Amino acid sequence: MAEVKQSYLKQVTQFYFAPIWQSFFTIFYLLFFFYFIVFHSGKIWLAFKFITYTFGNSSELLGLSYLFLGVVFLISLIIPFSVSVYAILLLFEVWKETTWEQSVRLFVTALIIVTVPLLIIVMDDIIRLVGSQPQLQEFIFLNHIRL
Repeated sequence: MAEVKQSYLKQVTQFYFAPIWQSFFTIFYLLFFFYFIVFHSGKIWLAFKFITYTFGNSSELLGLSYLFLGVVFLISLIIPFSVSVYAILLLFEVWKETTWEQSVRLFVTALIIVTVPLLIIVMDDIIRLVGSQPQLQEFIFLNHIRL
């Protein structure tokens, strides 16, 4: 019989909700980073609004400082959401059929759990720092963003 290949999303779902006692930890991990995704989804919308604001204003009037600060601002808005999504997928990749020893898998899992929130904290600080610059103040004011 031909083997039916499951979709990637179904494999990830089966990994997190497997009928074993370790699923308690994987479900907790999933909920932890899923909340990060929900929390940072608004930043994706803000990044889209920033891009439309930039298109709506003359790029000649905005200047190069706006360009560089805008790029940092956009990247800092997108990274927390992206890293949170990837953290969910990365745990699956670490624990699925790899040839790594269990101690290496545990170390990488702990590294993910520590690194992702730290990266999000750094990006949040960068957003606040860049958003407080005079070049971006009009966008911050128009969108009622409190830094």
